[in-house]
Amino acid sequence: MDEPRSTAPEDFDPTLLSSSPDERLKLTEPGRKALRRLDKISARSGRLSTRAYNLTISHEHRLIWFRVAKVGTRTVLDHLERSGVTLDVKHAMRLRYPVEAFDDYFKFAFVRHPLDRFVSAWRDKVVDHNYWGFEPDQLARMQRLEAFAEWVATRDLTDLTTCDQHLALQVRAIDLTQVDHVGRMETFADDFAVVCRRLGLPEVAPERRNASTAVPPDEVTDEVRERVAELYRLDFQVLGYPTG
Repeated sequence: MDEPRSTAPEDFDPTLLSSSPDERLKLTEPGRKALRRLDKISARSGRLSTRAYNLTISHEHRLIWFRVAKVGTRTVLDHLERSGVTLDVKHAMRLRYPVEAFDDYFKFAFVRHPLDRFVSAWRDKVVDHNYWGFEPDQLARMQRLEAFAEWVATRDLTDLTTCDQHLALQVRAIDLTQVDHVGRMETFADDFAVVCRRLGLPEVAPERRNASTAVPPDEVTDEVRERVAELYRLDFQVLGYPTG
């Protein structure tokens, strides 16, 4: 691994952050208490990240993974666990983290074409499962991708703390000021190999789990394409995906 870029602040030990043994979505009480203390002074010190993120952290491997829903999360998680990576924080949700304390951690994320991700969320969370708990008549309408796009348009996709993670903008799920490596689903094997080499893990390309192929051109109407292009304009622009 590369040499640390700096030393973490003496008054915050990053290893304080760990998941509760009985609840992978929550931090242990010492970690929560430490973050609450920083939160009180963060307005004047800027010690915590300005936004909240869904994080997976390994202190032994000094990694932070910004999890972006519907972008190979189960595949990455399975490979990390099979490779013996201890995940101290497994599925922290909407966490503002002390940036300086993790300065020498390798931070990575994966992104995906916004339209492919949108359709994948619809197939999984609406067509296959009633994830959002729609009433029967509404669920029937949501079987049309156009109706689902109209519903998503009523959500605030810019804030991960209020928006469902499967719909939120990808650029809001990643700390772009701190991330070291952003891989793409479209070149997953090569990009994940970069992560594995950096962490000293086996580079054997893991089998993609819950993978869906790119959206067939004749499956999505122009109306949906235009709506998604508008809803996810920042993702298209910042991540460099074509809207056509």
